[in-house]
Amino acid sequence: MYLDFFGLHRHPFRITPEDDFIYMSQQHSRAYVYMSSAIWSSEGFVVISGEIGSGKTTLLKKTIRNLEGNLKLLNVSYTNLESKDLFGLILRKAGMAIPDDSKVAMLFQITEYLERMASDGTPVVLAIDEAQNLTRENLEDIRMLTGMESMGGPSMRVILLGQPELKKAVNDIPQLSQRVKLFFHLEGLSAAETSEYVDYRLLVSGHGGNRLFDAETVKEIHKLSKGIPRLINKLCDGMMMCAYAEDRPFIDPHDLNGIRKDLLGEDVSEAEAKKLLSKKKASTTRPATESREEKSGHSQSAKDNDGLLRIARALESIDARLASLTAMDIEITKETRPVGNVKPLNPGRK
Repeated sequence: MYLDFFGLHRHPFRITPEDDFIYMSQQHSRAYVYMSSAIWSSEGFVVISGEIGSGKTTLLKKTIRNLEGNLKLLNVSYTNLESKDLFGLILRKAGMAIPDDSKVAMLFQITEYLERMASDGTPVVLAIDEAQNLTRENLEDIRMLTGMESMGGPSMRVILLGQPELKKAVNDIPQLSQRVKLFFHLEGLSAAETSEYVDYRLLVSGHGGNRLFDAETVKEIHKLSKGIPRLINKLCDGMMMCAYAEDRPFIDPHDLNGIRKDLLGEDVSEAEAKKLLSKKKASTTRPATESREEKSGHSQSAKDNDGLLRIARALESIDARLASLTAMDIEITKETRPVGNVKPLNPGRK
């Protein structure tokens, strides 16, 4: 939507995991090393926890993409499983047919598979994302599989990734917890890391101009997002959409006041709203009509819908610009002046 307007060739703030966009903070680098060690260590078993959107899945995708050497990775990402479903998924990921889907039969089939891979010298790594959804029985089954020994140590290496409750679920089973070599929890990014994260994503997207998000804006973004990458992406994307809708080449921190409820589901306190408004007045002069409107005050429902209206105006602006481009082509052909005062959007504009 706003790529050409800001001179970008890729969307900088998608909320879906993209491992080539990952910003490797110090803690993300540590988690990556721990996951890699679990793959190549004969006693590899790590548990990586973190809040929703902290980058766990993106790290796993990066780890998988960089895998080299002789190994077999069994990557499980769907974890709303019943009793025997986990064994069935493991066999499917191993590329094996399931002639008998009873749990005992599948257990023997997995055991034979692990023994065969061990004799061939091929490590087997089980990586489970969203592991907080696993039942206690599923976790007990994983403990049992990791307890199977071959000549070189445990037959299966394990990486579990999930939300904070995963660590508690593992610790509630002492026999499983004792087998875990490393626990690591991903926190939110610091304020400085948040600034670097935003700049890095814009750089990868092709932005080479002036800095779009100033220090004060990034500070507010960090405060609202608590340094969680996915929330940072949502806020930055919303602010860039607002700037595009209003034909501004800069990001206005006041836009956070309008979009945070729609993007994060949070209300803005009166004190925060006044703080953001004062920053906007300091950065730009607003029309007198708008100032009078602020003095008279908006209704609470108008405040709640402000972010949604901004998005709607963004879409209307896009339609108007596309229409103006078509109208301009027609008027140029007639060698007359374009009708109206809407300037056509230049796709090559930086």
